[in-house]
Amino acid sequence: MGAMRVKRITNETLDRMLPLAHHNANSHAAHSFGEKLSIDKAISQFFFSRYALVVAKTDKEKEISFRTRHHVYCEEMQFEKTNSEQQEVDQYDEFSVNCYIKHLPTGKCAGTIRLVLPNNVEQSLPLDKFLPDEHEVKSATSCNRKVRTICEISRLAIPKAFRLRQLKSNIVAPEKLVGSPYSASDFNLNHFPYLSIALYFMIASIGIKENVKHAYVLMEPKLARRLKMFGIHFEQVGEPINHNGVRAPYRIAPGVLINNLIAPLKDFQESVDNAIKPMLNNIRSECDGSVDEARKRRVANAA
Repeated sequence: MGAMRVKRITNETLDRMLPLAHHNANSHAAHSFGEKLSIDKAISQFFFSRYALVVAKTDKEKEISFRTRHHVYCEEMQFEKTNSEQQEVDQYDEFSVNCYIKHLPTGKCAGTIRLVLPNNVEQSLPLDKFLPDEHEVKSATSCNRKVRTICEISRLAIPKAFRLRQLKSNIVAPEKLVGSPYSASDFNLNHFPYLSIALYFMIASIGIKENVKHAYVLMEPKLARRLKMFGIHFEQVGEPINHNGVRAPYRIAPGVLINNLIAPLKDFQESVDNAIKPMLNNIRSECDGSVDEARKRRVANAA
């Protein structure tokens, strides 16, 4: 009975027990517990004291993204069929960058996302098959010069346990906030989707590094509306379709995503950018052909 109680305390309170001064190598310098913070600094401190960012380059790191995708897309959402390898991977991973967030207290993946970066006309975007022939994406993917200026954001997957954690996290007590252009009532810190936002920030940094003009995404209109609350304005560029629910094609320029952010998120975005910059050298060449032979065979058999 005693052992069960210890386990319960550990699982439910590990985040809160982790000292805020525990920052990893890609975090800000630590603040003391008694120091008052602006909302923007509070978000960055909260996040980087608990999470680390990873741009998946090794097979082991990519596998973490693929397994998280399988868990969310195949097991939880049942959007795709489960498989014995317990990895969700498709032909677009051949020329994609996968990123994920590591939860420091447990080592678990708290969320993953990928950026599909075509290099030539033989490599299309996943949403290409849902668009009419005259669409701008079709024009771009038919030209070797243009195709390298577009990309697609896809496979954002956050396990249920971490989706719930976002809703319950107490980022900072209101009495500890000071000197912010936004008050605690203007910006709801207790329902802030910091994992999703961090994943989008990672993708924006990669897009800017690779001189991408437009990033496309197939998303639910209600998600696009919610992101506008944070200054992230996706532009709808096509009619809604029925694909795992009602979704529509949207686009955004990575630079526009960053420039239009609301004030409390600017420090967070800069922190994310600084954290992953060292991981982005030669990222396009490293991601091209990134799926190993065993996964290639399974993708081919599933096609």
